[in-house]
Amino acid sequence: MKVKTIEGKVLSSVSFSKNELLLTKELISEVEKIIEEVREYGDSKVIEFCKKFDGVGDDFNIVVSEEEISESIEEVESSSDLMEIADIFLKAAERIKKFHEEQLKHFNLSGKWIIEIGNGRKVGQVVKPVDSVMVYVPGGRAIYPSTLIMNLIPAKVAGVNKTFVSTPSQKGKVSPIIIYLAKRLGADGIFKIGGAVSVASFTFGTQTIPKVDMIVGPGNKYFVLAKKLLSGLVGIDIIPGPSEIAIFATYGNPKYLAYDILSQLEHDPDSSAFMISTNGELLEKTREEIITILPSTSRKSILDNSMKNLFFIEVSSIEEGFDIVNQIAPEHLEVIVHGIDTSNIDKYVKHAGTVLIGLYSPVVITDYFAGTNHVLPTNSTARFSSPLGVYNFVKMYNICEWEKNSLLEDMETVSKLANYEGLEIHAKSILERKHSSSTTPEINL
Repeated sequence: MKVKTIEGKVLSSVSFSKNELLLTKELISEVEKIIEEVREYGDSKVIEFCKKFDGVGDDFNIVVSEEEISESIEEVESSSDLMEIADIFLKAAERIKKFHEEQLKHFNLSGKWIIEIGNGRKVGQVVKPVDSVMVYVPGGRAIYPSTLIMNLIPAKVAGVNKTFVSTPSQKGKVSPIIIYLAKRLGADGIFKIGGAVSVASFTFGTQTIPKVDMIVGPGNKYFVLAKKLLSGLVGIDIIPGPSEIAIFATYGNPKYLAYDILSQLEHDPDSSAFMISTNGELLEKTREEIITILPSTSRKSILDNSMKNLFFIEVSSIEEGFDIVNQIAPEHLEVIVHGIDTSNIDKYVKHAGTVLIGLYSPVVITDYFAGTNHVLPTNSTARFSSPLGVYNFVKMYNICEWEKNSLLEDMETVSKLANYEGLEIHAKSILERKHSSSTTPEINL
């Protein structure tokens, strides 16, 4: 294995471990303070924090009102440019919905199953959606409708009864396109709260904000840390990290590959990228293309920082390449490799968030329009985590039904196990049913 940086420096090795959320004492203390104050004081503290962080005025309303919703719908529908974008997002939403409906079927994530494991003995499970979810949509310097649809749609497909959207405002205003899409896709309420404040608000509930069962979506370090701290009290999806891509290519257009790499590195200064190949010339040409493209990009300031996390890795065989891929366990993996059966890609790839096959399946198509979910495990957590899906929004409970004769057959065995573990009353709980008539008669309605 030979490794090069963007500057062409040869490294003896490279670490595939990623940057984790930097948990300073100051950050933890600040987020814990927000959580405790929102928990204790509710709306008054939420409004105070929104004034501090979002520049809202004294007339600020936490909830997007019906009047604001009507105005946003009118603004979008009266603008050909906004309506064009909204229609494209709605078309993407249809693909996302179809994908997650298939997911629901294939994982049998609705209904129940019951089996008989012996005469008079039945066990099974029931699948139910969670009751309520808050979908967080980051705001501030940019607008992310794709985040809204990727998180809201699987919750709706799973059958979640109440879905709420929360997004930080800009001086009390929320993007009309976010409001428009949230209403079109069936959100039950839209709130103007961001960061750790939103997580605390929906975890505990306030006078205005409902307490929910789950919080999903990406956000800044305050939001992510609050999710992590409160994950024992509210369900969460994943702890997101900076975006990442690995490309394993033995052929291809270097300019295509360069743009695919840069498309992920432009997200964040801590984003990372790995290009792997048996073809040293392809690696070098792609590196040169990146150097050529970089000065003209509008996000050069971010890319100048994320370049430190870009590595070009030359391997001696296809097997070695896939071994490295599986060590990285990347969020996004492009596979552009001659001589393998891509219809059985699972033979080669064990760990990844999304696998994109061939030169004409760039990451960006799954970011927006393929229908697959773009909320993916990062930081090598694809080794044990999955993309966001309908399965995140359901839970199960077990069913057990024993007839009397079956219990009589099993009680000696079960009581021995209970006594072995020192749980005397466990044993008595089953043995008490041994006699057809107990000293304490049954009470019937």
